[in-house]
Amino acid sequence: MSVVKPPFLGVAYYPEDWDVSEIDKDIEKMLSCGINVARIGEFAWRKMEPRDGEFDFSWLHYVVEKLKNAGIGIVMGTPTAVPPIWLTKKYPDMLVEYKNGRVMQHSGRRHACSNHPEYIKYSARIVEKLAEEFGNEEWIIGWQIDNEIYLQNNEGCFCKNCAEKYHKHLENKFGTVAEMNKRLNLNLFSQEYDSFDEVPLPRDTWENPHLKQEFLISAGQANIDFVAMQAKILKKYTKAPIGTDQIPYNGMNYRKLHDPLDVIQFNHYNTPENLWECCLWFDYLRTMKDRPFWNTETATCFSGSTGTSGSIKPDGFCYVNSWLPLVLGGEATMYWLWRTHWAGQELVHGSVMDSSGRPMYSTQEVKAAARDFRKCADFINNTKVHTNIALHYSSLCHNMFETQPVVGDFNYGESLKNYFYKPLINCGLRPDVIDEEAELQKYDVVFSPLMITLDQGKLRERIADWVRNGGIWITGPMTDIRTNDGTRFTDRLHGMLESLTPAVFKYWFPDKEKSVKSKWDDGETFGGNTYYEIYEPNVDADIVTVTGGHKEIIGGAVVQCYSVGKGFVYVLGTMPDEKDMNKLITAVCEKADIPCNTTEGNSIIVSFRKGKDTEGVILTDVCGKGGIYHNKTRYKDIISERAFDDDIVIKPYEVMVLEKI
Repeated sequence: MSVVKPPFLGVAYYPEDWDVSEIDKDIEKMLSCGINVARIGEFAWRKMEPRDGEFDFSWLHYVVEKLKNAGIGIVMGTPTAVPPIWLTKKYPDMLVEYKNGRVMQHSGRRHACSNHPEYIKYSARIVEKLAEEFGNEEWIIGWQIDNEIYLQNNEGCFCKNCAEKYHKHLENKFGTVAEMNKRLNLNLFSQEYDSFDEVPLPRDTWENPHLKQEFLISAGQANIDFVAMQAKILKKYTKAPIGTDQIPYNGMNYRKLHDPLDVIQFNHYNTPENLWECCLWFDYLRTMKDRPFWNTETATCFSGSTGTSGSIKPDGFCYVNSWLPLVLGGEATMYWLWRTHWAGQELVHGSVMDSSGRPMYSTQEVKAAARDFRKCADFINNTKVHTNIALHYSSLCHNMFETQPVVGDFNYGESLKNYFYKPLINCGLRPDVIDEEAELQKYDVVFSPLMITLDQGKLRERIADWVRNGGIWITGPMTDIRTNDGTRFTDRLHGMLESLTPAVFKYWFPDKEKSVKSKWDDGETFGGNTYYEIYEPNVDADIVTVTGGHKEIIGGAVVQCYSVGKGFVYVLGTMPDEKDMNKLITAVCEKADIPCNTTEGNSIIVSFRKGKDTEGVILTDVCGKGGIYHNKTRYKDIISERAFDDDIVIKPYEVMVLEKI
């Protein structure tokens, strides 16, 4: 049991940057700001092991003792993101090789290949030594493995070790070269191979999309294995929760990454212009574990390196940004960083304290967040986010669209976020964002747009059973149009749509110019974007039909609804304009008897919470515009102590923690 109780308000602290005389002063200021957790150690491999096999943890013990004597919990980081120069010199071939053949130089982080055997061996050794020193320390409330492990240049490493692992991955998946040739149609363009090690890496060629997809999966698996190796070592020495701090990107399989871990750790640096976007990741990551996630990095003000990458934020932004993880299912917000580095690559990154030890302009908002975290701790700790709506997201689909975007420069993540997630939250809904392995039974409504394949996790069969038992499924566009390998079906467009419903597919085509004209069944115009699937008209099912465009598509259906068993399937053939997506969401929610359109202003995040003995809702404005929540329940705001039983006005960047009374 942790000696520090959540919610956690923490900072990244780098005592190796500072003279030892600064530590007491830093800790005193942390306490004055309400900080109760410090992350340390993540970039200090050289300080821990100045020479090969010579270890020095005395300085780190000193810092741990100082922090725990002040009542500040510790998240200990493994330093494997920064192998020291003596290791790079000993094994120069461990440096990452880029797609163009150039080799990365020794750097400030992430310069070593996760597949290199000696890098793995030395990483395991430093992790084990660190765990031996601190595994039993009760004031260490958690462990962080590495730092933001990702695919280099969004493409992976192209060294000989990665080539060997890629070829082994192909063998493990397909079994034989003949099976790979057959399933991927490598007969085309004389691409058939006689052995797996003949398959080239996806560079300097017209890349085969299916083989490139497997390369991306293999590259991601190298990082997953590297993290799992460290978790296995740490678990021999500690009972504290273990995670790895991540920015979800690059199509890495985040469920597999977190299977051996205990807590989801997430980093983001969103700004006032796009703060709402990180909510998608919070809604996604909270579904991965049955425990609250940690936001291990976010900025108090602006980001930057040797120059800033942002500007001063408006009043209240730091406060609401601090709250957002807790609103959406987390129990920790940790700032990067406590005190701006006085030298090096990140001279001007925002922090709680400037390098001079003086507060930044946002520090008072940090203190306000700490105060209100304490006020609301019981409610936050004893309730969970409650929803009966889900939106699918898949790392495999991400990789598939990366290798075959279907329409021009189509971007899976941006399209999912803007065309589907944003309208859902603007309707006052709180979707769980789920992957293909997630159970469906808890949901009444599931949206599955852009799920280009449903082969994984027997999702196709599970969706069909769930619909027949009463679920409402919104499918399309571009859903279930590929196999798990990224290949097309030879006798149909979709894997199961025409067998599950009476829908009859006619045509698909791109329409980036918005030339197709359509209307709702009530006569209102309907706007679609980028891509269309057109279906044979069905008078009992048509919701939106084509009224203009190529003569062959006029009269065809763009949106239909079919009854299937006890449930319903909505077939969506394009990416609707926002007003039309809102209209569709409203119709679906009415059918499911789910309250919808509960907010005004397109700025309010609504998070319903339920616990054993209490329930309520947290409201927060994330766009700085304020808004209205249409309320019909008697609530008391724990922060302001005001009571409400009708419409609630939310001010710009305000947070209201409303407990039912």
